[in-house]
Amino acid sequence: MNKKGFPKGFLWGAAVSNVQAEGGYLEDGKGLNVYDMHQVGSIDDADRILSAASSTAVASDHYHRYAEDIALMKEMGFKAYRFTIVWSRTHPQGDDGMVNEAGMAFYEKMIDELLAAGIEPVVSLMHFDMPEHLHQTYNGFYDRRVVDYYVAHVKDIVSRLHHKVKYWITYNEINCSYHDLVFCGAVCPEGVSKVEFAHRVMHHVLLAHAKAVVAIKEISKSAEVGGMEAYSPVYPYSCHPGDIYAADLYQKMQYWMPFDCMCSGDYPHYYKTFLKNRGIEAEWAEDERAVMLEAAQKMDYLALSYYQPVCIRASGLADDPIPLQDEIVYGGKVLTKNPHLDSTDWNWAIDPLGLRITLNTLHERYQKPLFIVENGFSLQETVVDGKVYDDRRIDFYRNHIQALKDAIVVDDIPVMGYLAWSTFDFLSSRKEVKKRYGFVYVNRTGEELLDLRRIPKKSFYWYQRTIATNGEQLELDVEY
Repeated sequence: MNKKGFPKGFLWGAAVSNVQAEGGYLEDGKGLNVYDMHQVGSIDDADRILSAASSTAVASDHYHRYAEDIALMKEMGFKAYRFTIVWSRTHPQGDDGMVNEAGMAFYEKMIDELLAAGIEPVVSLMHFDMPEHLHQTYNGFYDRRVVDYYVAHVKDIVSRLHHKVKYWITYNEINCSYHDLVFCGAVCPEGVSKVEFAHRVMHHVLLAHAKAVVAIKEISKSAEVGGMEAYSPVYPYSCHPGDIYAADLYQKMQYWMPFDCMCSGDYPHYYKTFLKNRGIEAEWAEDERAVMLEAAQKMDYLALSYYQPVCIRASGLADDPIPLQDEIVYGGKVLTKNPHLDSTDWNWAIDPLGLRITLNTLHERYQKPLFIVENGFSLQETVVDGKVYDDRRIDFYRNHIQALKDAIVVDDIPVMGYLAWSTFDFLSSRKEVKKRYGFVYVNRTGEELLDLRRIPKKSFYWYQRTIATNGEQLELDVEY
C-alpha cells in the first residue's frame, strides 16, 4: 500500500445548491431565475409553482439562517463547504451589466462567516440559477451571447471575492446541461433535432467554462479552478456484444466527452465523427480554439458528483447504425435496472465500488487531481422524540467513504476532498421536501413551513467523528 490513510489537509465537508436552499427569492433586489420559475423536467405554470409551500420563496430559509447553518458545519468539523453564488441574486437581469450590491454583500458576509469558522469556501458559479430574463429573451445557452453574459458575471464575482476564495467550480454538472431547461436556461426550438440542440448548448457551455477558467486565472494567480460533471460508471447489462457496444458509446457521449474537451481543448474524434454522420459540424472558431486550449492548460482539477452507476441493455434496438446510436445516446430506452445492486427509495442504484471505479477511470484518463463535490443518500424522514435516526444514510456514507479510502490508499489516486450532499435538508431538484439529503433535519414539510428548526440527525454525529479522525473511524455505531 502506498499510503496509511486520507492525506493531511483532506477537504472534508458538504455541499449545497443555494438556489434550492436560500429562499428569500425576491428579497434585496434578487431577480427571478429558471429554478424559481420552472420545474426540473418540465415547463410548469409559474404562478402555481411560486404559490406552493415547496417553492423557492422560503425553501430552507438559508438566506436568513446562514450563520446558524455555518455554526452547525463548524460543530461537525467541516474543512470545506461548497455553495453557489446565485447568478440572479448578484445580476438580476444578467445582460445589463448591473450588479446587485445587496446580493454581493450577502455572499461576502457568508464567506466571512465560513472563514471565521475555519471552513474553506468552494464556490460554484452556475447551479440552476440563470436569470429568467436570459431564458425568456435569448433561450439561455442556446444563444452565443449568453456565454459573454455568464463570463461577465464570473468576472464580477471573482474580482470581488478572489482574496477570500481559493477554490472555484465553473458549472455544476456540465454534462447534464442540455438535458433540462433548469440546467442551461434553454429549450429545444421547434424544427431543431435533439442532436443539434444538445451540441449547440454543449458547445456554448464548454466555451463558457473555458472563458471562466481563463478569466479567473487572470484575476487571481492563487485560484484553483475545476470543471465539474455528474459522473457515473456505465455497466453493460450482459456480456452480449450489443450491450458492451452500447455501454461504451453511452460512456463516451454522456460522461467522457465534456471532460475530454475540457482537458484537451478540443472535441474528441468519436464525438466529431458522431456529429459528422448527422451533418453537424463540431469545430471551434479560431478565437474559441485558443481559449479552449488555454483553459485546458490552466484548469487545476476535475470535480464530480457521484450518486449511482448506469446499466445499459441494448436488445431490441434498431439495426441501422445511425438510429441505433441515436437511441443509445438520447433515447433513454437502453437504461435498465442493475439486478446486482440495491437502490434508494427513489430507485437510485447504490454502488460504493462504482465510486472507486470512477476515481480510477478519471485519474487514468486525465491525470488531474479529483474532487468529490457531491455524494449523498436521500430518505423520507420523520422526527421521533426530537431525533432523526438515519442509519441507512450512515451505512451509505460508510461504504462510499471506505471505497474512496481504498482508491486513495490502495490505488494511489489523488483526491483533494469529499463533500457530502448535503449539510441540511433543502428542496430537491424537483422541489420535493420529502426527499431529504441532509445531516441536519429542517422542520418543514412540502405543505407547511412549520418552524424550520434545525435538528441534527444521527448521521450528523457519525460524520463529525469521521472528520475528526480523518476517515479512520468508520464504524456504524455512534452515540446519539
